[in-house]
Amino acid sequence: MARRKLGIVLFSLPAIALVSIFVYVFVGQSINLSFTDWRFARPIHWIGFDNYIRLFTLDRGFQTSLINTVKLTVFFIGLTIPLGLGLAILLDLGVKGRGFFRTIYLIPLSFSFVVSSVMWMWSFLPESGTINTILRTIGLSCLAQPWITSTSQSLWSVGIVYIWQFSGFATLVYYTGIASVNPELSEAAVIDGATTWQKYRHVIIPQQKPATVTILILTLMYSLKCFDLVWLMTGGGPGYSSEVLATYMYKVTFNQNKFGYGASIGIVLVVLSMGVVGLFLHYMRRGEHG
Repeated sequence: MARRKLGIVLFSLPAIALVSIFVYVFVGQSINLSFTDWRFARPIHWIGFDNYIRLFTLDRGFQTSLINTVKLTVFFIGLTIPLGLGLAILLDLGVKGRGFFRTIYLIPLSFSFVVSSVMWMWSFLPESGTINTILRTIGLSCLAQPWITSTSQSLWSVGIVYIWQFSGFATLVYYTGIASVNPELSEAAVIDGATTWQKYRHVIIPQQKPATVTILILTLMYSLKCFDLVWLMTGGGPGYSSEVLATYMYKVTFNQNKFGYGASIGIVLVVLSMGVVGLFLHYMRRGEHG
């Protein structure tokens, strides 16, 4: 028994060491840098909370990127979860073409963010993009939009791509959850006279809390730290219209050579992510105990 425990410890040590170095040590270093004015090839000076005070009181770029991050998160999650649940229910109902949809709904998730961003960037081009070209071809030029070149539409255009990429994942998780529901419960509801809508609403959907938690946490993590799609599709523009915390942190750190200030933005992003996920998990645990 002792040898078995020793073997488990020895096999775990490399993973523990890597996580400690590349997560905890680096996060600790970032926290330390966030209290300095460090710029590359320049002396480091301790300035306390000055970076954080400036972020929340003077830096309009940071404030805009924070608001945009929240907007993108709400838009992305608010549509991905109901869309995934709706598609999973349709698959469970046995709609025509179910086999076809079960084959293709995970294809978007298999694309890298680079491929997705390039493909959708071409589609969103106002003059030669696929979407506007199709609209003009079928005589609906009045519906053509500027998409990623518009200050009012660029952020939502990126959100559409995130929804497209992750809705298949949400569908798969919900479909698995629906399939795991005890069939006797559904049969009992039908015997009691429940309609199909009532069966799903009162029996099946309430049992999808674990699936919802899984989807919510993963989509929260991706939306709060989103960088790839925003950077490649819009670069945070036009202006600051699609700037999010991750892209703003990158620009401040590497374009403006403000490593200490960029570290403070990163710490705010980490605290925001941990806070949102922690509060939701706490709420879910209270619900389970209740």
